[in-house]
Amino acid sequence: MAKAKSRVKKVAKKAKRTVKRTARKAAKTTRRKAKKTATKAKRTAKRTAKKAVSKAKRRAQQVANRRKKDLQKAENKVKSMKKALRTAEKSARKRKSDYTKALKKATQTK
Repeated sequence: MAKAKSRVKKVAKKAKRTVKRTARKAAKTTRRKAKKTATKAKRTAKRTAKKAVSKAKRRAQQVANRRKKDLQKAENKVKSMKKALRTAEKSARKRKSDYTKALKKATQTK
């Protein structure tokens, strides 16, 4: 009979604990659900903000790269023009010296 009593006590105690546990569990789940719903909106807001920021960043990078490319092209054009001008001047100088030499020769031999 003593065993039965102790068993009954355990059952009662256990029942008490399970009730508390279930209540706690329910509170936790509701809290979690509330949190989830709250964070979901936050999450979507964050995601859209991130998307917009990354999109803008990408666009800005593309523009910067395009400008850089254009600048490099212009610089190369200037360099090539300078080179062409230098070579043209060189050949003109050479031709001029040849012409002056020929002129000198022609004037000296009379």
